[in-house]
Amino acid sequence: MISAERIDTLMPELNSARNSQMYCRVGAGRRPRTMLFSAKVLVILIALFSPPVWTHAEPPLNSQLDLILRRELPSDHCISIQVADFNTGKILMERASDQPLIPASTLKVVTTSTALQVLNPDFRFATEIYIDGARNGSVGNLYIRGLGDPHLVSEELFRLTRDLKDRGLAHVRGDIVVDESYFNPGKPLDENEKLGFRAYHAPYGALSLNFNSIKIIAVPSSKLGEDAQIIMDPASEYARLEGRVKTVKGSKPLQTDIDRRVTKDGHEIISVNGSIGSDAPIKGRYINMLNPGLYAGYVFKEFLLREDIRVDGSVIKGNAPKNASSYMDFYSIPLGALVYWLNKYSNNFMAEQINMAMGAQVHGAPGTREKGLAVIRKHLEACGVKEADYSISEASGLSRNNKISAAAMVKVLLNTAYDFSYNAEFMASLSVAGTDGTMKEKFTDPQFRRRLRAKTGTLRGVNALAGFGVSIDNRPFVFAALVNSNQKNPGFINYADRIMKAILQVPMKSTK
Repeated sequence: MISAERIDTLMPELNSARNSQMYCRVGAGRRPRTMLFSAKVLVILIALFSPPVWTHAEPPLNSQLDLILRRELPSDHCISIQVADFNTGKILMERASDQPLIPASTLKVVTTSTALQVLNPDFRFATEIYIDGARNGSVGNLYIRGLGDPHLVSEELFRLTRDLKDRGLAHVRGDIVVDESYFNPGKPLDENEKLGFRAYHAPYGALSLNFNSIKIIAVPSSKLGEDAQIIMDPASEYARLEGRVKTVKGSKPLQTDIDRRVTKDGHEIISVNGSIGSDAPIKGRYINMLNPGLYAGYVFKEFLLREDIRVDGSVIKGNAPKNASSYMDFYSIPLGALVYWLNKYSNNFMAEQINMAMGAQVHGAPGTREKGLAVIRKHLEACGVKEADYSISEASGLSRNNKISAAAMVKVLLNTAYDFSYNAEFMASLSVAGTDGTMKEKFTDPQFRRRLRAKTGTLRGVNALAGFGVSIDNRPFVFAALVNSNQKNPGFINYADRIMKAILQVPMKSTK
């Protein structure tokens, strides 16, 4: 006869086995998947006729989590979730925490943690200026060599131009040569849609400007039926606008069809056609540029001309020769500040640029996606993450081939939080619930506002959050919640958000 007490001792093993499965809500019964009955029996038989092997106790708040998941997680959705005490690392609740799921942009937690640890928060990206044939304020060719600055925007390029003027540069007799050799970039990986005009599909490059995008602005005419003024910012010889945007009655926002073609010399002609209401607010639309180096070089030339620095030649691609003279190095803001903008606004371009820069720094130029991912994998290993708990294809979270478990995310977050050398910069980069970044419109209710600092992740059928929070009884915790839909052609979902709202209402101090 098997005693009830003996069977009770087997429950932790069965619960642990259940937690190793993907936690989904299925069917009308709305019950979680567990192991097949035969597998359960096998586990019990092995345990009965083997020496006792004790596993970790069920996390103390799992019963509350089960109630939340039954209420908030619909059918045909899966979750990997873990919540741990911030101070001790003790797991407070979890379900399928070792199951890798698509993280979307929460993967940037891993990318930025790696970058801050490997490069350090004070790291600055350089843009190098070389010259030849210098004499009396003029140079022959001027070479601008990019080293991957992910935040070289118009304002920074203008400041670089002013620095050159302050050094006495007055005349470029030859060409402006753009050197992109520091990176060998791949294309953005997006299985959801074909690469097109959108800014988040911008190509990468060692010399890049404005996240490799331009802003198109339409200013309505004061008279109905007349053409709106179309403005390209920044303007340069690289791209040219054509087409017509008609001014119509009302406040209808800009509606456009955009097309483009590339000329034989690599320039872009952008066709913009559509309409805008006469009372519509002036709002721009960002589209990506196909040739990062030439785009940056032509805007650079435009800025030089505005500063009365004469340029006789054109803008061409090439590498700075070894015998060229170093003229000036221009540095970005520190990495700690770059990560702030990357995570707050989930900038895919910045994540990929930093990933390739890490690869070049650690494994040598040219920087590639795979070299950077090798650095990230090593960081995951140092955080105690097993190879089976993740697979990564790129660094921004855009690809659906990325998979990572909630437990792996929590390990990265705890290691980051406990590392004094960069934890402050990382924590400051996370969006604050109901306040800023990608969480400005989330958790706005006063009972939730400012109680989470987290990275969001959103793709069709994917909703994820990972970061830090404080419970209703003022206990700090670290968490990761990844929800994936198993439906065909899913839309955008918000179940991770809803689950975290419920968790924020669970008292946690009693679990000490």
